Formats: sequence, C-alpha cells, structure tokens
Amino acid sequence: MATLQLKDLHKRFGAVTAVEQMNLSVADGEFLCILGPSGCGKSTALRMIGGFEQPSGGDILIDGVSVVATPPNRRPSAMVFQKYTLWPHMRVYDNIAFGLRLRQLTRAQIDAKVQSALELVGLPAYARRFPSQLSG
Repeated sequence: MATLQLKDLHKRFGAVTAVEQMNLSVADGEFLCILGPSGCGKSTALRMIGGFEQPSGGDILIDGVSVVATPPNRRPSAMVFQKYTLWPHMRVYDNIAFGLRLRQLTRAQIDAKVQSALELVGLPAYARRFPSQLSG
C-alpha cells in the first residue's frame, strides 16, 4: 500500500477544463470513492493518476515521490478500466429502478428511491439518458 497526494492537479483539453485544481490526500489503507455528475472529471483524474493522461499542471505524489513524469508501467499503482455495468438499452432511471422492480416495490416507492439516488450523485438531469449518452 502507499499514500497518494494530488496537489493542484488540473487538466485542460483546449478551452475545456476537465479537472480544476484538484487537491486530495489518501492515506495508506484508506478507501476512497470519487463521485460526481457526468463530465465532471472523475475518469480524467483517474487516468492522470494511472499515467494514461498527462496533467496540464499540478503534481501527483505516491509515497511522497512525484510520478507525473513516470510512465504507467513504472508507477506503483493499478488501473481498472471502467466498463458500464448498466443495461445499454435502458435509460439511467430504469437501470437504477431495475432491482427495485424485482423486489416488487410500488411505483411510488421506486420513484422516490430512484430520485433520491440520482440527487445523491448529482445526476437528476441525466435520468432520461441512455448509458451511451454519458461520459466517464
């Protein structure tokens, strides 16, 4: 295990800022989840940590050593590439509701739980989208 620090990490693609001044410390053995709405830079940040994307600025330290110039195969880190575990033919709302329907909750209960989950992760505006219409 190792400690991870991000110091003023940022990434721009032309005029678009994908990650802006990200600062983070993760202690040895600590578990971290990065949550946020579609397009907020979660995947870009992970790709920079893994060495698959070069930051526009800032630093990435593992055990206090900068790894910004270190290629992915030389970093003491691992990367699991994301793959949607969503039904591609169903909208976001229906993917979230799927298990609730199997449990035979009422329509009102399902709607309340789905809306609550969408609010929790900042995605209520994406409820009608299909997985192919989401980023990261």
